[in-house]
Amino acid sequence: MAARDPWDPPPDPKGRRPSAAMARRALARRAPARDVPSRRAQARLHDVWSRLPPGVGEELRAAIARLRQSRSPRQAVAALEHEIGHLFDHVAPTLVDHPLPVRTPARAYGTVATIAGAAAAVEEMEALAVLVPGVNVATAPTLPFVVAVSFGALAFEAYIAASLRVHMLQDAGKPVDPQSVTRDVLCAMTGRQDVKITKLAAKALTRRMLRRWSRSVVPFVGIGYASWDAQKTIRAIARMPA
Repeated sequence: MAARDPWDPPPDPKGRRPSAAMARRALARRAPARDVPSRRAQARLHDVWSRLPPGVGEELRAAIARLRQSRSPRQAVAALEHEIGHLFDHVAPTLVDHPLPVRTPARAYGTVATIAGAAAAVEEMEALAVLVPGVNVATAPTLPFVVAVSFGALAFEAYIAASLRVHMLQDAGKPVDPQSVTRDVLCAMTGRQDVKITKLAAKALTRRMLRRWSRSVVPFVGIGYASWDAQKTIRAIARMPA
């Protein structure tokens, strides 16, 4: 008697013919673990989080907690705009003074793609528990949760982009001015050369982050879109003259 193919569903004890649904369940049980990308994303998040300058982690957690307290979609979006403005006004210069060891565009591409992809993946919420502690990953995300995760992903993206810019300037023997680097990162993230830390810029970044999440509801599309969109920031930084 020929050995049963391990990818086939097991024989039904009641003698019923295997259905397509049974086959899919059998394949799912034998497929590689789905939490591998999640663990990879979680490791990247923990690595970046552990390198935050003193006080910045607490600042970001406080901002995320405030975002999660929003009681309506309008309030959530307005809060996200406010926190983005505060991030670039008060937090980003400190991040510039403590750059990550992201010295090449390739390293930056991989890191932002992983983080942005995790933020877009509803199935990978457990990878974001470092950003939003106490989340029940079995529940569907609410808009306040979405904007909180989006803010965390944006903050990390800005930190990675700023770090790459700092190393580019240092390698070229140029001075590093935190305000100038912050402006460069904002230009890269908005696609505008004349941008300043204004309510308009915060609105533009808010729309960008919510657009990423809106794509995430489309299976297999959202993660790729979010990763590609985040890599645009790194591409813009890499093209800037040192």
